[in-house]
Amino acid sequence: MIRTYTTRLKVTRKQNTRLEHLLSHLCEIYNMALEQRKDMWMQFHTSISQYDQQKELTELRTWFSEYEELPAVIERDPLHRLQLAFNGFYRRAKKEENPGYPRFKSITRYDSFSVDSQNFKLDFIGNQISLVGLGTFHYKTHFKMKGEPKQVHVKRCGKHWQAQVVCDIGAALEKKPVCNAIGIDLGLTTLVTCSDGTEIENPRWTKQESDKLAETNRSLSRKKRGSNNRSKAKEQLRHCHQRIKGKRSAYLHGISRQLVDSYDLIAYEDLKINNMVKFHLAKSILDAAWGELIYQLKYKAEEAGISAVAVNPRNTSQLCSGCGRKVPKDLSQRIHTCPFCGLVIGRDLNAARNILDRGMRSAVFSTRGSN
Repeated sequence: MIRTYTTRLKVTRKQNTRLEHLLSHLCEIYNMALEQRKDMWMQFHTSISQYDQQKELTELRTWFSEYEELPAVIERDPLHRLQLAFNGFYRRAKKEENPGYPRFKSITRYDSFSVDSQNFKLDFIGNQISLVGLGTFHYKTHFKMKGEPKQVHVKRCGKHWQAQVVCDIGAALEKKPVCNAIGIDLGLTTLVTCSDGTEIENPRWTKQESDKLAETNRSLSRKKRGSNNRSKAKEQLRHCHQRIKGKRSAYLHGISRQLVDSYDLIAYEDLKINNMVKFHLAKSILDAAWGELIYQLKYKAEEAGISAVAVNPRNTSQLCSGCGRKVPKDLSQRIHTCPFCGLVIGRDLNAARNILDRGMRSAVFSTRGSN
């Protein structure tokens, strides 16, 4: 299993300057490599590979001192990222989706780089991380990392720096027998409705901070472009969004941990969130962060050896959880009233019970298949 731990780096002023210079240099390499690929195709209808560009980068290191000063393994990272961008472009074009050709990046948008396991050393006891050619950094953490470090991503977050350490924590635990199962229905009014009747509210973090966001946005719009005051206003706006993100993440971690610690099987809807955010409820869905909650549930369940089962969301609200008959209703109807068996319960609770039923059946079939 792969687990990513995010920590904040403690950087000195000198280290901060060096990291900023490195990102600027990597951004330049990325844009140069993209321009070369575009020119080769426009002029000769020929593509150039990542490995061809790596060879040219090696030659550049012998000609220009600014290239030789920085670690070669880190300088190759933009070429790998560009290759991933083109792979995604070709994949989307093949599926006849909007392909999204790779774009040039400004220094403000190029904010991270990666280092593989051969080029960094992690000291779990001293809370230190040593990066080849960049020195040693201390990091803050309130949790204990475990597993074998495989990769580290260093990211600029406003005025701070983060290290995202990717670790292999070993094989997944054997699944526990199902003694206590739950089905969860995700919503906007109530974030989570459980099949046992428990409801977890949706705090609507963005709405809570709407006045502060509006004030900060107005302040930014009044500042002259390119001025120091505009840069400060941008940082205030970024900090406001970062605070919302932190509150939301901590809240979702608490929910996912509580569910994983309380149940042996968690059934949830396999929602196509990317399609759902194309419509009028997009802002509310993104603020609720269903995808983040499902992601947390899945990896925590895998670590704990319990089952997190995705089920087909079709008609979970329309079918009666009591008799299985279909009872059509629109979104404005929040109470499920079955004319066939007389069941009267909340719409979301009815959906959660149907989700649990489908999850249990899916778990039974998968167990039979493995045997």
